Formats: sequence, C-alpha cells, structure tokens
Amino acid sequence: MGLLDLPSSTLSAIDGWLSPVLPPAARLLVWAALGAVLSMEIYRLLSPQSRIVQIKRSFEEMRRRVAGFDGEFEDVWPDMRRMMSLALRRIMLVFPATIAASLPLLVVIVWISTQYGATYPPANEPVRVSVPGGFEGRWVGADVGTPRAQVMDRDGRSVADIAVLEPVPVIHKRLWWNILIGNPAGYLDDALPFDQIDIALPRRQILPFGPSWLRGWEVTFFAAMIAFALAYKSARRIT
Repeated sequence: MGLLDLPSSTLSAIDGWLSPVLPPAARLLVWAALGAVLSMEIYRLLSPQSRIVQIKRSFEEMRRRVAGFDGEFEDVWPDMRRMMSLALRRIMLVFPATIAASLPLLVVIVWISTQYGATYPPANEPVRVSVPGGFEGRWVGADVGTPRAQVMDRDGRSVADIAVLEPVPVIHKRLWWNILIGNPAGYLDDALPFDQIDIALPRRQILPFGPSWLRGWEVTFFAAMIAFALAYKSARRIT
C-alpha cells in the first residue's frame, strides 16, 4: 500500500455498508459529492478569501480600464503590467490551498479506480495476458480461490505463476511512485526477466446504456464531482 491507499479499507467498508441500498452509480454520486464538498471546504479554510476578493476586484478594475482605453500602447502598458501582476499574485495565493484541497479527491480517485475499475471475468472466459520480451501469458481463472496469470517462455516452459490478488489490469515490479500509490495486486519479483504483465480484464459496467467509454466509472464520477464542486462553490461564495 502507498500513502494515498491508507484510507482505502475505511472507504471500502463504507461502500460495503451502502451497497445493499444504493446501486453502484448512486454510490459514485455519493463519493463525488463527499469528495467535492470536502475539497472545497479545505480550500476555503486554507485560502485567504478576503485577500483573493480584493485582488479579484482590483483585477476587474484594471481589465475595464484596459478594455476602455483608446490611446497609445505605451500609455496602457502600466495597467496591463498591473493586471499580470495581480493575476500572478492570485495564483500564488491559491496554490498552496489548491494542492491541499486536491489530496482528498486524489485519495478517493485512487480508491475508486480499483473498487469500480476492472473486475474478474466469469469462470472459463478467456482473458488476454500480454508479457513483453517474447514471453507468452495465460489466464487461469478459478471458481474458488485466487485467479492466476501464468508466464511461459518461447519453448513453453513455465517462467512464473502470478496470483492476481485483486482485479487490476497491470501487475509490475515495484516503482518509486508506489510509495504514494500502491498496486493492490502486489508486485512482480525483481528477479523475473520481465517488468510487467498486462491483463485484459473486463471493465466494470456502471451504466447499463451508452457506448463503452460512458459505462465505466470515470464519466459518472468526474461529471458529478465537477457539478457538485461548482454548486457548492457558488452556494458558499468561495472565490
């Protein structure tokens, strides 16, 4: 587990409590709303709202002056330079709060990508397993127990038998960024002659209609998250 995966067990438990009463799409809306509200509140608390409002008013005043100016460029340049300075100052003011506010959403997104992403196929359904370096992969499903990905060399000799502990499409050797985001299926042994295994697991269908890109969790979650964030920002008058 990476640092961003630490709350995953709690999130999974809550999602399990909600599953008897809410379908997957409705649960995604709940997570999108909670993530948006929490992030916007963190941003509001950590950002200097009064100073941001003052800078915004000064910027609008300069913008109106520049838009209504009718003269030589060198005469309007001080106002344009002031506008750029105000815009840069606003970015610097909101940057720390924006980074802090993004962390809850990042945690939720990392968890959802596993919880609502790929799924195990039905028993006896073929799954393509790709291994770089000229190796051959084979999916071994299991009615009871853990499915596996077997890797053979060109002569058909077994090189590795990898237990797929979670339905994730890629299993790889441990990388530096796994300190932050772990692979729930675990990692390949460093001694293996290949770096990763790609498993074409079926995507979990959240919506029962539309093209394949619409049926996954991404569109539902991100569209709802943006809508909730904008609505909450307007209701709380966050700048």
